[in-house]
Amino acid sequence: MRDHSHHIELSRQDAVDAMLAKLASLDFTAASGLGRRIEQVPLSQAYGRVLARAMRSRTDVPNTLNCAMDSIAVRWEAFEDLDEGELPDTSHWVRGVDWEFANTGTAMPAGFDTAIVVEHVTVSEDEQRVVIDAAPSERFAGTRPQGSVLHRGETVAEAGTLITPDVAARIAGAGRSVVPVVARPRVAFIPTGNELIPPNVPFWPGNPDKYAGWGRTYESNSLVVQGKVEAWGGIYVPFDIVPDNPRAIGCTIDLALEVADIVVLNAGSSKGSDDWSVEALEKRGEVICHQTNHGPGHHSSYAVVEGKPIVGISGPAGGASFTLNFYLRPLMRAFLGLDPAPETVPVRLAEAFPVRRKKDARAGEERPSVAGSVFYGIKFLSVAPDEQGQLWATPINARPGLGASPANAANAYYMLPDGPGIEPPAVGDVIHVEMR
Repeated sequence: MRDHSHHIELSRQDAVDAMLAKLASLDFTAASGLGRRIEQVPLSQAYGRVLARAMRSRTDVPNTLNCAMDSIAVRWEAFEDLDEGELPDTSHWVRGVDWEFANTGTAMPAGFDTAIVVEHVTVSEDEQRVVIDAAPSERFAGTRPQGSVLHRGETVAEAGTLITPDVAARIAGAGRSVVPVVARPRVAFIPTGNELIPPNVPFWPGNPDKYAGWGRTYESNSLVVQGKVEAWGGIYVPFDIVPDNPRAIGCTIDLALEVADIVVLNAGSSKGSDDWSVEALEKRGEVICHQTNHGPGHHSSYAVVEGKPIVGISGPAGGASFTLNFYLRPLMRAFLGLDPAPETVPVRLAEAFPVRRKKDARAGEERPSVAGSVFYGIKFLSVAPDEQGQLWATPINARPGLGASPANAANAYYMLPDGPGIEPPAVGDVIHVEMR
């Protein structure tokens, strides 16, 4: 049996911090501004992308004297010498000479400098004559001066801004239709395991011993990885299933490093007799951690090889899902120059967490690294508001899985600490959860 006594175990936060610190020293992040790839894309295709440079207005906005309301445009000189409350005789006014229509957001007609809102104007049926019942208060009333919204060269969106529809509208309003964005990180996924087969292998119930998938497991984590990578702004790079062979695993890692910025290795740092991921990573680079102090997902790992991060995940799709949130998401966000911290929501605990039956630290099924030390159990919850809008979390005593587990309907999870002297949160306490 191989020696695993040297394995490094870290908490989730310590593992992420250590990996990000290592990558920062390698200029991995877009925020470093060094060596990052930049793409020019049409603004209409830039939703969800991250600006690589600040966007500045090409022109003054508005670029001339602008009308602030639906109105008629007039000349201030027709009002400046009148007494307060006095109105000029408009019976002789000619459209285009003494007045003209002016609409919200349009340039003031040439030669006119002031506006009167249409509610104070009566227009003749032939739209050539007007009668007004109120005078403007000053020259340029009802207008916006040139550059009153933006000046040419003024910043409308800083580098590192995530492009939302509102941000896109601001950039377009400043006269830009193409934007420089940080290139999407390419994330390779390598599923490993002799037990894995593609989900399209047919089943032959009459002769199970001749069934290619007999005693094996359908590979499903690739779909979880693909969905999350693309949702988080990356490009998914799939690899075929790799058998539990150290040479095959090592060669596939080498290939993945050639085409990807981040590699996800499905097997993590498990200690099974056929698990060779740790050896392959230790041979090629630096292992940040071999395992973490939470479960499910205990055998999650981090390594850096050839200046690129490798994320080790283990377990079926239910466990892989949140460990990807824990360990892949912060790396992708760091690559893009976004805040890698997890997003949490404060909620009140509606019911007590189920009590886990304590076992003897010497029990064969208890990991020595877990027994007697602080360990975080990933607890799934249902979060919903009450009539006053307060969010309440109800623990679900199950894990997500392929079957009809009630945890499949959970919409949040919480890292519950367990260890000597640690008391769990009580009913009514505020806890911070992560939404699924």
